[in-house]
Amino acid sequence: MSNENSVSDEFFTFADESLATQQTDSGTEIPWPILIVDDEEEVHEATRFALQGVDILDRPLECYSAYSAVEACELLKKHPDFACILLDVVMESEQAGLELISYIRETLEYSSLRIILRTGQPGYAPELEVVNRYDINDYKQKNELSRTRLITSLTSALRSYQQIQVIERSRQGLALIIESAPRLFLERSASKFAKGVLIQLCSLLGIDENGFICCHEDVRDQQVKILAGLGRYSPWVGQPIEKLGDAGLQKEVEKVLQNQESCIEEDHITFYIRSPHKDELVVRIETRRPLSEMDIRLIKLFSVNVAVGFDNAQLFEQVEHLAFIDPLTSLPNRSAFIRLLEQTIAVNQPFTLLLADLDNFQAVNDGLGHQVGDETLQLTSELLGQTFGQNCELARLSADSFCLLIPGKHITELTKQLQKLQWTLDEGLTVRGYEIPLSITWGAALYPDHAKKAGTLLQNASIAMKDAKANQRGGLRLFNKGFDQVLQQRLQTASELRHSVARSELELHFQPQIALKTSRLVGAEALLRWRRNGELVSPVDFIPAAESSGHIVSIGAWVLEEACRQQLHWQQETGLELTVAVNVSMRQLLDVHFLEMLTGVVQKTGINPKNLELEITETVMMENAETVVDLLAEVRDLGVQIAIDDFGTGYSSLSYLQQLTVDRLKIDRSFVQLVAEQDEARVIAAMIVKMGQLLGFKVLAEGVETSEQLAELKKLGCDEVQGFYYAKPMAADAWLEYVNQLNC
Repeated sequence: MSNENSVSDEFFTFADESLATQQTDSGTEIPWPILIVDDEEEVHEATRFALQGVDILDRPLECYSAYSAVEACELLKKHPDFACILLDVVMESEQAGLELISYIRETLEYSSLRIILRTGQPGYAPELEVVNRYDINDYKQKNELSRTRLITSLTSALRSYQQIQVIERSRQGLALIIESAPRLFLERSASKFAKGVLIQLCSLLGIDENGFICCHEDVRDQQVKILAGLGRYSPWVGQPIEKLGDAGLQKEVEKVLQNQESCIEEDHITFYIRSPHKDELVVRIETRRPLSEMDIRLIKLFSVNVAVGFDNAQLFEQVEHLAFIDPLTSLPNRSAFIRLLEQTIAVNQPFTLLLADLDNFQAVNDGLGHQVGDETLQLTSELLGQTFGQNCELARLSADSFCLLIPGKHITELTKQLQKLQWTLDEGLTVRGYEIPLSITWGAALYPDHAKKAGTLLQNASIAMKDAKANQRGGLRLFNKGFDQVLQQRLQTASELRHSVARSELELHFQPQIALKTSRLVGAEALLRWRRNGELVSPVDFIPAAESSGHIVSIGAWVLEEACRQQLHWQQETGLELTVAVNVSMRQLLDVHFLEMLTGVVQKTGINPKNLELEITETVMMENAETVVDLLAEVRDLGVQIAIDDFGTGYSSLSYLQQLTVDRLKIDRSFVQLVAEQDEARVIAAMIVKMGQLLGFKVLAEGVETSEQLAELKKLGCDEVQGFYYAKPMAADAWLEYVNQLNC
């Protein structure tokens, strides 16, 4: 059959072929089933004798007998596929034949079945009236129905039946194609779409489900892979075609691809489809019978849906991949994991939700570059997968955090697995020749113990992880109700903090900073205090609440302005030009109006910018390096000084510090408190002092409490100190009195 100029030709091509006569599985022609309905045995015998050995339209006849209208009704209900009925008009009643016609057309609704009426008593049913009223092919008197006329009438009836069947089959096929199209186009996975195509195609042809679809789209290795399979091919989905172990079948598929045209055989069809985006599909269906011309026309029409629908499914698959898969690690992303979490909760089986956060990962990213950082994340995701096995679901939630869903609630076993993982990390990960110092802090929540909703469960695991970050870096925290109570208290605190500035509940306390070489006062650190209902609230309780709620931005602005006013007041009262140091959080630095606010405060108060110092913790700075570097440069352009607080607790590299425009390093109190007792602390403190000297930074040690610590810091060459050894933080009036005493 040559190609027609139709819309489907772009996607679907057949080689020239001749259509075979309709045959059985064994290759013999299917007989025409003929029902003889008459109450006279002689008529049955004469009819069978006349039709013996006759082929009509290249097919033999197979005759069945019924001796009454009632018996014919039963046969028709059991066997609805009769092609033609030779029907007597008068049998058990004068109208029995005509009533049977009404039953066939109206009750059974057999519209294709052809009817030839035969009568020995024409007066009971006038010919013209019957032909006009009933859907029949012919109406003959028995005495005029010779063998030749009987065969002629049957030929006409069977040809009519064949044409009606073709029309009906076409109508049903088109209806099935139209009905199946929306279902196919709803599929958002190429493999599911392909399976749907096979199911619909087998239904369209009325055959058993046995076949497969191959997709040829990998240009690099030229592999042809099975995208979907039914029947005996279903176990081979996702495998290359050669895995089937059928050389003949493989050769036929390759030939269809090479020639870009379909192949029709007696018991199967292998047809070629090319999508609008040039993907090549090969569909193999085992028909186990020859296909009719109508079958092929329907397949050709159906293939248009397949070609366009495959592109549609692939597009959805690509969009879903972009929406739900992390491109770096190929793990599910946050959106995909929440969807999975909701599905798992619906099953209502216990599981553990584990949240993992890489400690100080930003330092690796900034110090060694993004390529090393990316490969570190990829290696970490592989380690997590290896540690917890295939039973867990692993996802990447954000830049340096992962989430795992583990069946059951086996915390003891989980702790052992985490310990083994940490041992591996302690040995060091090597990426591009660098040994990466890495630890992971964990938070865990149990279903259904800690929450029954996905969002709440994830939030509780995050709360546990943040508690571990604050108190046990590199460790595991299991959520408990106490965390929730702390959170509620923090929310209450945040609510009250909102009005603290307007109610004048905030105040600054000051702790002196002393130059070691001269023992002279050089400045003070401004420390925020909140007097709620007349009682001081610990900063440990309200600073985290201010951070998480965002109130720290407005409170921080008040602190800066008040500290500047106080510094000017000291200068007026004592004549000393002291530096005032103010702590600034990352939340403040990320505020788009921070620089504008800082500039406004300096101009409004009239402070000399060099007498104002902003303190930023090393951890905050390193975890947000890209944002911080440019901002600090602009701060320095204003003349304001910069100090790195809690230095030594992060992973600042020497090369990175050289990029920063800072004035002072503050040695963390954890090293200072042990500097006179532990060699390790002394070495770290000495290293920080030397680093500061090398880079031209002043070095201040905070948390000095004893004379031994002070003596050791002097030996190391530390520039300045701060701590209880000199004075505790004090209110503004007490501070001014303290300064005046020192100045005497």
